[in-house]
Amino acid sequence: MTLRTIGSTLLGGLIGGTVVWIGQSGSFRLIPADMSYSDLAAVLLAAVGVIVAIFGGVLALAAIWGFTQLKRDAVTAAEVAGASEIKQQINNGSIRDQILAEINRLTDAEFKSPRMDQRIQSRVDAVTFGRADADRLLENDGDEA
Repeated sequence: MTLRTIGSTLLGGLIGGTVVWIGQSGSFRLIPADMSYSDLAAVLLAAVGVIVAIFGGVLALAAIWGFTQLKRDAVTAAEVAGASEIKQQINNGSIRDQILAEINRLTDAEFKSPRMDQRIQSRVDAVTFGRADADRLLENDGDEA
């Protein structure tokens, strides 16, 4: 401890002691002017009621804010946990095999579909005849030959 710290502590104690000594030397009397004790009690109870109402409102606002903050944090934590679990399952878990099987099934179904045949035919026509419509025109005119 430095001398400055000790000096400021002693000065604060001395000032605080002096204030308490002066405060204790006098007497404090509450004398209501033109007010009975029942009126004073009513005023004090009304003041307490107002203070409790204000405190309740502040507490309610804090509870609503805290609930929304808690809800937001819970949603964020769930999204992070879910995303990390899905990534782990896709990379290492049993869901990887299911995803690969579904991709293979959908790919095979697409390759065997009539839509894929039409795509292949239009590409072959475009390469062979220069235009995709040229072969279709020949097919329509096939009755003339």
